[in-house]
Amino acid sequence: MLAFVLALVVIVAVALSLGRGRMGGRLGGPGKKPAKRACKWSETGNSNGRFVEYRCAACGVSAFSATGAAPAICKSNLKGSA
Repeated sequence: MLAFVLALVVIVAVALSLGRGRMGGRLGGPGKKPAKRACKWSETGNSNGRFVEYRCAACGVSAFSATGAAPAICKSNLKGSA
């Protein structure tokens, strides 16, 4: 009986761990958008072709946009962000 309960706890822990993997700590399936943060984007004046650089005052991450509008989603959880 104890072995069964222990095995069940391990299975639940593994399932929760896999569910949190790519979603930044949220449970969710493919196609779900990451959570928005309260980023305060400001244009830096730097541009690379048609891309304009924005910097977040809240988390310090830089992001580029080609639409002329600031990014809608925080980029701090992406790989390579500073």
